[in-house]
Amino acid sequence: MPYANLTYEMLGPAIFLSAGFAFLLLYIHDRTQLPALRLSGAYFASLFGFVAVMLVDSDLQPAFQAAILVSLFSGHFLLVWGVASLFGKKFPWPAFWLSVAVVLSLIIYANASGAMFWLRFTAISGFTVLVDLMCCVLVWRARSHRVDIVVALVFLAQAALTLNRIVLIQLSEIDLSTHSVFKNSDFAPSMQTENAIFAIVIGLALFSRYSVTLVMQLRRLADTDPLTGLLNRRAFEAKVQALRAASAPLPTGLIICDIDHFKRVNDSHGHEVGGRSLKAFAELLERETPDTAICTRLGGEEFCIVLAGVNDEATRLQATHLRRAVEQLQIGIRGGNLSL
Repeated sequence: MPYANLTYEMLGPAIFLSAGFAFLLLYIHDRTQLPALRLSGAYFASLFGFVAVMLVDSDLQPAFQAAILVSLFSGHFLLVWGVASLFGKKFPWPAFWLSVAVVLSLIIYANASGAMFWLRFTAISGFTVLVDLMCCVLVWRARSHRVDIVVALVFLAQAALTLNRIVLIQLSEIDLSTHSVFKNSDFAPSMQTENAIFAIVIGLALFSRYSVTLVMQLRRLADTDPLTGLLNRRAFEAKVQALRAASAPLPTGLIICDIDHFKRVNDSHGHEVGGRSLKAFAELLERETPDTAICTRLGGEEFCIVLAGVNDEATRLQATHLRRAVEQLQIGIRGGNLSL
């Protein structure tokens, strides 16, 4: 059935190419999205290896063996790097390079020993399992949203299926003596189709993570004051209602404060110093209040703090503490320090 073979042989390249361009367009749209560029590179590098494995007999073309290995290692390196940077984690250098060293050693041994394609296949598949597990651990450790759990489970599922494939092949009677025999077996189309489907599933999962990140960023921009980073008045009012409902029947403390004679700061030192003063004041409020407190900039130099489960006396003590902390605040300006 030539049409069936054409279908499965074209499915993988089409998926890898589409996913690579999708992440590339995301990077072109926003040049700060370096994880998208790395993930794009991962798909393009994997595309070459995918096509070479299916179209070229690597047993007869040693140069293609080397090219496929470069595609394999570079594609998986960029995948791990892209996932690590997307989720704000460090690249697992020791684990990755140890895996590369082990796989290269097994492949060199297999080539030196003659017809041992089964060992090369096992080593490369095992490397894929390790990379998927690395990505799974990175995502799981950085999870902050339900979609992160889904992304981690997708990597875990691919690792489990690839490991299951290794075990089944070793237990079956499939001839893995050479690459040509494997490529013409009934197992090759199903394996390559499975890899292609997982490639698009992983791509969709990572795009979902990007969507959640962008939505959270937009929400944060809508809810925060751009100068100080504190909640703005609209978000403050909504959050206070939820906090009071959650802390009931305990009391709620409210502190309203402003900076005395702030207009003099702008008039005497300029708006740049005025802006830095507001930022320093906002940072002090967040630093000197409990983690459960809600701080907001009502407007201008007016600020507000809500304390959950705090009575009148504790609120007065917190306000006094803040006033004293502000008196000691020093803001560096040309020729000295500014006090508020």
